[in-house]
Amino acid sequence: MRVIIDSHAGFCPGVKRAVALVEERLAAGKKITALGALIHNDREIGRLQDKGLCTVPQNLAEDDRTLHALAGQEVLVRTHGVGMAVAQRLHENGVIAVDGTCPTVARVQRSVAEYHHKGYQIVIIGKKDHAEVIGLSGHCDHRGVVIESREDITRIDPKRPTLVVAQTTIGAEKFAALSAEVAASHKDAQILDTTCRFISRRYDQVRTFAAAVDVLIFVGGRESSNSRVLFEICQQNNPRSHKIESPQELMACWFDRADVVGISGGASTPVWQFEEVRQLILTLP
Repeated sequence: MRVIIDSHAGFCPGVKRAVALVEERLAAGKKITALGALIHNDREIGRLQDKGLCTVPQNLAEDDRTLHALAGQEVLVRTHGVGMAVAQRLHENGVIAVDGTCPTVARVQRSVAEYHHKGYQIVIIGKKDHAEVIGLSGHCDHRGVVIESREDITRIDPKRPTLVVAQTTIGAEKFAALSAEVAASHKDAQILDTTCRFISRRYDQVRTFAAAVDVLIFVGGRESSNSRVLFEICQQNNPRSHKIESPQELMACWFDRADVVGISGGASTPVWQFEEVRQLILTLP
């Protein structure tokens, strides 16, 4: 039985950058605290915590006592980014913000702020409770309209100039479909496709990879929406797909009559976890 790892799997550039910011500081003996879970991968966070990373809940950025306690310390803003008010509160309370916002997300934030300042209505196609969307909303005074489905489009004011952006991690197909619906009823809407190209390519890559193996093992955090979508694509293209968070979840019966086993994962799954799973599969009876 051959066990192969998806050559395209691993951290996306934004996650890779944020993790590197943390590791550089920990290696230098500095203390750093993440504002909210750094990534949706408990085992990778555990590895970094063992090295000294601290984490406080994202909503504690609204708590003055917590911010006072963090004054003078470095606090990492995670890849999803935060709104202007949160960034301002960190600054006012003497917190040293280390900006781990994904550069792609940061560009969307700037567009949202720019068009909001011009008087545009901001429409964000994405998930209402997603951290990135909450952060984007914080760049237009939380006055934007978040669109998850066609039914939400009726909430857009047709009389106002409108900018439409995407949560970077939603599928390009979903953005295209919903933005076309918006454009059909709001003729002058400005459509800005801000979906992440890395994530869009991953959809096609994982589709091809899953179809080419007998059994697909997908490694990803349970809280990761990106992993959830990618695994659904795996299942659609290979019914013998199984999602795990740690190697201990593997079951020997999954590999009956399998010649080629493939291992893939989400944008917040590090390569070391794929290799760990590969080594354990090779030892199974």
